[in-house]
Parts: sequence; structure tokens; C-alpha cells
Amino acid sequence: MRHTTAFFLLALTMIPPALAEPVPVKIVPGKGITRGGEPYFVKGAGGEKHLDELVASGGNSIRTWTTNGLAPILDDASKRGLTVCAGIWLEPECNWFSYANTKHCAKQIARVVNEVVQHRDHPSLLFWGLGNEAEGDGNNAAYWKQLEVLAQIVKQLDPAHPTFTAVAGLSPDKAKGLNEHTPSLDFVGINTYAALPSLRKHLVKVEWKRPWVVTEFGAQGFWESPRAPWGAPIEQTSGNKAKTVRKGYETAIQPGGDCWGSYVFLWGQKQEATATWFGIFTEQGESTNVRDAMHELWKGTPPTDHAPELAPLISDAAKKELTAGSEFQAQAEATDPDGDALSWHWTVTVESAGRNEQGRERPTKPLPDCIVKAEGPHATLRAPKKPGDYRVHLRVTDTHNRAATANFPFKVMEK
Repeated sequence: MRHTTAFFLLALTMIPPALAEPVPVKIVPGKGITRGGEPYFVKGAGGEKHLDELVASGGNSIRTWTTNGLAPILDDASKRGLTVCAGIWLEPECNWFSYANTKHCAKQIARVVNEVVQHRDHPSLLFWGLGNEAEGDGNNAAYWKQLEVLAQIVKQLDPAHPTFTAVAGLSPDKAKGLNEHTPSLDFVGINTYAALPSLRKHLVKVEWKRPWVVTEFGAQGFWESPRAPWGAPIEQTSGNKAKTVRKGYETAIQPGGDCWGSYVFLWGQKQEATATWFGIFTEQGESTNVRDAMHELWKGTPPTDHAPELAPLISDAAKKELTAGSEFQAQAEATDPDGDALSWHWTVTVESAGRNEQGRERPTKPLPDCIVKAEGPHATLRAPKKPGDYRVHLRVTDTHNRAATANFPFKVMEK
């Protein structure tokens, strides 16, 4: 603990005067939290884009995973009356960082102190998130002990904002590690997807008795979805994603109590498994059915404009491998609840374009030669000449910047 105390005392001597007045967040045991003296239930989303749409849908908070670019994010949120759950990145146990190495930990502590001191007085700040899914399988006691040290330091530096760590599902080992080693954390953040409806029963089973926030939830994850015969994950349509989100929210989050709220994932768009898997918005900026569902869950009334409804695509190519260069058919069925005219956008991409130097998935590019003929809900497509894994995508848009999405994987074999 010597290095911890030294860095902490040094930080205290270097704290600059406050430039703004923080809005205090206080814990009311058994009743949740207050912000500025008023009861506050988190109606949040992960990401920092489409903030005007978030406000219009009834959201009140956003979540980040690091403090990179946090200052303008806090300012943008403040202009719209939103709060920010600020993530502080913690390294996972790996070949360049070990929680058993005091020098590694000391360097990370110094960084965390600097990040907290830099942003703690911003009026939009809500929580400090110490690490996201950095806990591994939950059996590394050194990680939990270091997390406790960090929680104590952050609470001393900033008593106005609760601290937590976000875990990838609260397994028995993770609950045990948190309970035994991290009493200073104010709550736990739980990232969970298909298992969300059963979360409350699970928390009883693992004997979790402290508050919690669902820090990520959304569509059924690609790791927990059905598979094509050759192993490719099958993505839900945007309409089915909305049903999944609604069921999980109403069952696990809405009852409140020790649950202080949630952050739906992702209020934006990213390439992860596919270009549409988790995004509530498309790459072109249209909002999907999940936004409509969150609007109704947050505000209690449905939106005035709705995204189209799109059924799962139908094609024999989703069931069997194709010969390179062969043609196949795909059909769709879509409706618009508001009676808007619909536009149909068919594309074919490779299943994966690999990862960049930062380890992020590269966006997949359309293969225009694979579109033989596309007229509304019907498409004649051509399998690429190169064997491999591919995917057919359909995006249906209305006249109010709303969209529905669906896709299916297919595999091309040698002639």
C-alpha cells in the first residue's frame, strides 16, 4: 500500500481549484439515488452520439468506457440536460499488465487520479466506472484488491459521485470477489444481454445484496444466438431486437428497488459481428425499432413516428452451402405502422473484414457484383467466386429517417 498512499498524497497536493460546481449524487439506502436533491432513475444509453434523439426519446444519461475525449462529451451532455456515467479504463490481466505487479498498479493509480481530478467538478458527471469487463473469470484476488484501493481513492477525491465497476455477467465467482474485497464500491454495473429477464433471480442466487445498474443490455449477443449449419451466428431482425429489449427492461430494470437504472447498448452504430448487430441507429443515421421501444419504456407513451417492421428474410442460401458464382433468391416482408412509403436497400458483404491495429473490427464493404436484381422485397443474388463466409443484408427505410434491418449468413464452397 506504500505506493498507493504516496501517489494519493502527491495527487492531493496537486489538485487545482474547482472550475465548476458539481451536482451531488447521494445514495438513499433501499430507495436508490438522488441528484441535486431530487430522485433519479437512470434512463441511459451507451455512446455519445444522437443525443438530441436520446432526449426526445426520454433518456437522461449516457455512458462512456474511457475518459478519452470526455470533456466535450460532458459539455454536450450538459447542453441537453443529460448526465454522464464516466468510464475509466482499467487494464485486464495480460502479458503487459499484471495486478500482482506493484509498478504496473502504481502507474494505473496515477492515471486514474489524474482523470478523476480533471473531470470531477463537471455538473453533468453522474458516476465513475472503474473498469469495464476487466475482471476475467473473477478469480484474480489481486484485481479485486486493487479495485478496492482505486475505489477508496476516487471516493476521497470525489465524494459527490458514486463509483462502480462493470462486469460481464455477475457469476458466483465475481460476486464472491466483489463481496470479499470491494466494500468501497457503491454498486456493481452488470453487462448482460439474453440473460437479462432472469437477472433478478440470478442476483438472489449469487447472494448479491448491494445496489446494481445494468450497464449494458440490448439485442441477443452473437455469442448466445442460434447458428447456421456452418457455425455463423444468426442475427435478430431489428423488430425482434426491440421485443428482446422490452422484455428484459420490463422484467429486470423497471421494477427499480436496488436497481438504479440502466444503459441500453448501443445508442449509435458500430461494426461488431455485423454492421447492425448492436446499433440502435444505422450507419446512415436512421433509428430502428429499438429506439421506438426505449421511447415507450422511458416516456410511457409510444413515439409519433415508428420504424418499419421487417420479418426475417427467406432464402435457401441460409440453410445450405452455395457453389461459387451460383445465383440464389431472397425474399422479405415489411410494413410501416404509419403507412409511410418504404425504400429497400439490399447489400452483400463478406462476413468479416478482419481487425485493425487497435483490435477493432473493420467495417465490411458491399460487394455490388453480387446483386443481380433487387426490386423491393425480392432480390436475385449471385454467390461470390471466392469461397468463404458472406452475409446478405436488407435495410428498409421510411420517409422519416427510420429503418428496419435484417440479414442472414451464407457460405460459398469450391465449385
